[in-house]
Amino acid sequence: MADVLTELKNLSEILQNRKTTLPKAHDIMTTYVKRIESLNRYPGQHAVDASQAEEVMEFKGEELRVGRSPIIDSAQFIRAVEDNMKERLFTTTANRAQVSVAANRKEAYNSLINQMAVLNPDNWDHDNPRFGDNEVRALCDVLHVNQQEAHLGFTEYKASGGRNIPNKMKKLLMAVDTLSPSNADCERGFSTMNNIITEYRSKLTTTNAANLLFISSVGPPCRQWDPLPYVKTWLGKGRRAAHSTSCMARRYTEEESYFSPLWKMWKSV
Repeated sequence: MADVLTELKNLSEILQNRKTTLPKAHDIMTTYVKRIESLNRYPGQHAVDASQAEEVMEFKGEELRVGRSPIIDSAQFIRAVEDNMKERLFTTTANRAQVSVAANRKEAYNSLINQMAVLNPDNWDHDNPRFGDNEVRALCDVLHVNQQEAHLGFTEYKASGGRNIPNKMKKLLMAVDTLSPSNADCERGFSTMNNIITEYRSKLTTTNAANLLFISSVGPPCRQWDPLPYVKTWLGKGRRAAHSTSCMARRYTEEESYFSPLWKMWKSV
């Protein structure tokens, strides 16, 4: 179980990376499904350690005893994890969708992956001059990209052997790269929104909350912000600078506080 969880953790971290594209995520998921499946034939390090500890009935200096816990069939467990990954990852539908909807979404996902595969020069059939034309047109329909422009760019792209990317092709490639392989960005957005809309800022309007969320999610760090243009705008409206000596002095009102006797006692100590 520990070996399987380690593989799932590594896969999750790769999918959460913003630079991971959908074609790359598909290849990575396929690889990790095979890695988990191979644990039946080639046990992982944790399984080897557990087997050795079972033989001597000792683990890290502690004596082991036979308990009443049920024994898990490792082969069945690994097969169940593998089937679950294939059912949940290689599709575009939710986990609780109907069977008919899930089947259609799985077919749509496979079709989308096959269409994206023709953009990789390693998959080209150089003997067929019309290779990938139908896939590119179908991909343009799905991603709402100009079909004629992308087709011309793809023809030039193949003519260069994949070395040069024409400008007419860049819009399609950018649309492919912006497809998110996971909901990690959504989860990050929810966490950021919870930090912005707190119980003390519950009266924020939807517009202001959306602007703050946008800045927090995709905005540059504070060290890259140049305040000079905003300072000039502030001073240009007749307002005083912070170092101005002609500013009005701040007035403090002396009010007797409930804790004033306590403060006086501290001063006298």
